[in-house]
Amino acid sequence: MMSVTDILIICTCASSFVFILFSCSSLRNRNRRLPPGPKGYLCCGNSFQIDSDHIHHNLKGLHDDYGKIIKFQIFGTKVISLSSAKYISEAFELNPSCQIANDRPTNSTSDIFYGRKHIGLADWNFITSLMREFHKLSAILVFEKGGKLDQLFETEIKLLHLTFISGRNVDINPHLHLRLFLQHLMSILLIGETVDKSVPDNNVLWEFIDLLYVLIDPSVDGALRTFPFLRRLPGYYGNIYRQTIVARDKVGKRFYEDRKASYRPGNIRGLVDVCILNQLEELNKTGNSWLTDEHIKGLIFDTLAAGMTEILKTLRLFLLLMCHHPEVQTRLHVEVETIIGSERFPCPEDLKWMPYTQAVMLEIWRYGSQTPLAIPHLCRKDVELDGYLIEAGSVIFPNLYAVHHDEVTWGDPWEYRPERFLNESGELLPSDHTLMQNIIPFSVGKRACPGQDFARSRIFVTMASLMQRVRVIPPENSNLPPADPRLYSKAYPMTEPQFECRFLPREDSII
Repeated sequence: MMSVTDILIICTCASSFVFILFSCSSLRNRNRRLPPGPKGYLCCGNSFQIDSDHIHHNLKGLHDDYGKIIKFQIFGTKVISLSSAKYISEAFELNPSCQIANDRPTNSTSDIFYGRKHIGLADWNFITSLMREFHKLSAILVFEKGGKLDQLFETEIKLLHLTFISGRNVDINPHLHLRLFLQHLMSILLIGETVDKSVPDNNVLWEFIDLLYVLIDPSVDGALRTFPFLRRLPGYYGNIYRQTIVARDKVGKRFYEDRKASYRPGNIRGLVDVCILNQLEELNKTGNSWLTDEHIKGLIFDTLAAGMTEILKTLRLFLLLMCHHPEVQTRLHVEVETIIGSERFPCPEDLKWMPYTQAVMLEIWRYGSQTPLAIPHLCRKDVELDGYLIEAGSVIFPNLYAVHHDEVTWGDPWEYRPERFLNESGELLPSDHTLMQNIIPFSVGKRACPGQDFARSRIFVTMASLMQRVRVIPPENSNLPPADPRLYSKAYPMTEPQFECRFLPREDSII
């Protein structure tokens, strides 16, 4: 039996060993170059120098002062912000950093997604990679050209057009109409039908999404991570957390549990049925499936969180920009008439023949940058990036807002100018052109948005069909707000001001 003296000696030796390791590590890191950044306070770092409501503006200013790779600290968390597409690509796509910098930092949504059983905020592992590839392929396949879901989508777009055109003599705020359209679109994608307006909680998809984005707001997420007990207490933070759980369960029941109960082999109604089929096939073969019920629900939530908001913000900004730039709208009309005509509905394959439309879409994503910071990454081990040491445990911000508004790269980043993506012949710039390398709205690497192909195709078809049928003009009875992204609200994703416009039907419309 050890004496008290023996125990003290062992503890002293252990403490000394830990101290020596820490000292060696600190000395080693001092001999390696850390990224530049603002000096902070001992106890809280730069916490009170960073305004969470305008973090993208704060960080762009810091990048202007310190360079493309900067370091700062929020309380005990070391943060690295990257404002160069080159560095973002090197960090997340190239070895060795891509092997150790593609996890996610802790956040308050873990319980929302059943312990990170989804893609967006989960660590990178074998299951995450399987879910990503499965989602990427399935979302496109269920919208097979000319198939039932594609026809339903076309019907919903035409109803949206009729709604807009019916108010030709009045100013219309398109926001609520677009939300309803996208709720129907995502419902069609998931279960092959829209939600009847007469059923209770028919707005449950947006209810869940709106609450989720309140929850991941830095001020709310930070409070819930720092003080987890707030989730169980009355008050603002606890109410938001519990309301999100309730809305999540409503979505899970209506869009998964009810569909699984009515599933019939050979009748694929939507993406959820594709998931169920895959799950059952694996269970029959091996008795086990990586695609559990909770993973399927996680895929549903990812599809909603990314798809609905991405398409909504793009379409809304598109309409506002068309009011401000009638010359762009005229060129779009000409290209739509030339490539598609007025006798058929647009299809995703048309886009490759429409360079100006592609340029318009790219410039919307660059100019607006309404997701200013891509989802943060967590660096698991020390790694070097452009000669700088990125320390283990650092959170890495891909600063898309700064990349897309860099004065050196773009020259006039605060001007909406689609022509910047075209050469002198009116063709789209090649993929290796500097400007094309610096437009990364869906991020890059393993954690790039898996649904970007689906989002691009739906955005294009919606935009092209609108240009086929209507002309968008400014309102007559209200002022049109500016589209300048420096004035967008702090909400995540950032939103341009609410606005009204008018929709005038074009001649030879197929409706």
